[in-house]
Amino acid sequence: MKINDRLKRLDFESNQLLEVNLFDRSVNTLTETLNEQIIEQRAYRIAVMNREQELKETISNISHDLRTPLTAIIGYLQLLEREELSKDQAKSIKILLEKSLTMKNLTQAFFELSYFDSQLTDTELVRINLSNLLIDELLKESVNFDFSTIEPQLKIQEDCFVLTDKKLLTRVLQNLIVNVLQHGQEKVIVELTQKEKTVLKISNKYKAGTKIDTQRIFQRYYVADNNETNRSNGLGLAIVELLCHRLGIIIEAVVDPEYFTICLEVPSTK
Repeated sequence: MKINDRLKRLDFESNQLLEVNLFDRSVNTLTETLNEQIIEQRAYRIAVMNREQELKETISNISHDLRTPLTAIIGYLQLLEREELSKDQAKSIKILLEKSLTMKNLTQAFFELSYFDSQLTDTELVRINLSNLLIDELLKESVNFDFSTIEPQLKIQEDCFVLTDKKLLTRVLQNLIVNVLQHGQEKVIVELTQKEKTVLKISNKYKAGTKIDTQRIFQRYYVADNNETNRSNGLGLAIVELLCHRLGIIIEAVVDPEYFTICLEVPSTK
């Protein structure tokens, strides 16, 4: 019974081994065998973790290396667009340029996902004014909001200070804004409040008839509106959730008949 109780309490994720000293040689032999199995399983888990880390770093490096030739290809195609071309030639260049831009965006998303997931970056927590940062990122996309005919409605409380990594949180905000531009319709409501908690809500109208699964919304490659005109790769919100986890931010997706809302609860600071 004592050995059975010890096995039940044993934490196989730790370095703990069985310790049983009895006069019964067969029981002691069994204990040694179990400890050998525990050591082997531990070594196997470490090897798997190392292989996963190597794979993430490899994907990150490959994605990084692909961006340079893709940028050059896009540059040459953009130059060709300015030349005197036949109708068929112009159409072909346009298709090639669109495909190249899609590939570059996908490569960039792969790079970021692998880079952040492999924890190559250390978080540097500092006190920042989230209100100002949010407004700055929205202003950078003002032209794209006009082009997409999406009207931002801002309800941003002044001087909401939070303790976070500015670089990573900026990436979160950028991805959320891009998600609105890609999938939103007509209007987006951006609301930031700070009372007992600091809460950021980004609510955008979505295309009628679109079925959004909030249980899958942060999964990699999940796209609710999966049609030919939608160029989303389904990695933007996966990166958002990953970074929020790194930053200790609670994230939630909510859908009602009119709006899709991403809600963030960010660690505050006095």
